Amino acid sequence: MTVAWAPRLARRSGHVGLGRVAPGLAARQAISLFTTTRAKDAGDEDLLPLGARRFDVSGAPGIRGGYLWGAEAAPTALLVHGWGSDSRVMQGLIAPLRARGYRVAAFDAPGHGVSAGNHTTLPEFTAATEAVLDALGDVRVVVAHSLGSIVAAAAVTRRLGLPIEFLVLIAPARTLGGILDRWAAAELGLRKQIVERMHRELSRYDGLPLSYWDIVGLGGKLACPIMVIYDPEDVVVPPRDAESIAASLSGTRLELVPGHGHVGLLMAPAVHDLVTAFVANHAGSSPGALR
Repeated sequence: MTVAWAPRLARRSGHVGLGRVAPGLAARQAISLFTTTRAKDAGDEDLLPLGARRFDVSGAPGIRGGYLWGAEAAPTALLVHGWGSDSRVMQGLIAPLRARGYRVAAFDAPGHGVSAGNHTTLPEFTAATEAVLDALGDVRVVVAHSLGSIVAAAAVTRRLGLPIEFLVLIAPARTLGGILDRWAAAELGLRKQIVERMHRELSRYDGLPLSYWDIVGLGGKLACPIMVIYDPEDVVVPPRDAESIAASLSGTRLELVPGHGHVGLLMAPAVHDLVTAFVANHAGSSPGALR
């Protein structure tokens, strides 16, 4: 055992023991860990990404606005990062989208990047994304990564009449329940009864059933084309998530890009080529976001 594994093993052992004597407390503590996005608050960061300018977002106190690249009059592509990440990981997509004539926008979710805090929930992340959509207005494209794909699908379905032309989901996690189950098993070694308590606790905490956070359920309301890109060897999100999304949502295009991993897909030239080709094929065909 290496030193790096020692804290994780100690935490896992502690939660296994707590689950035996106080399952309710174990479930609540596990939820607190699950909603933690980083070890500490990132603090105040005023440096702008290269070539970016800020835009303000009202109605989302958990975020510090967002970043824009490109001409004001151009249609907008919004980038949505995943859990425990931030807008920086999405920046490889800026140049390809700008080359297609888009203004590109990105932001840091509550508890991520330059935003304050170190906890958030999917409702808070989704509400922030909705506020960003409202602030930007003419959003035609949404490109999301990992758990951010669930957030993007939820935010778009809550904004009637948006001129969304298509969604691109990169290494998408299909359901929050699946993420929670895998995390609880891998990180804490919790038994099924405790994980079921976590499901109930998180549903109560969020005010929504865990089953709501499912791209297939949410995506059934979408009328725009969807492209799903994944690495079949992804060890963070199982490939079956991407495959089940594509199999369940008619007209969804599924693309395999092996050899890059969960985050590496965002920087892969093959992914950039797929996104720009999808843009070229569907730009200007906006049917509105919802069926």
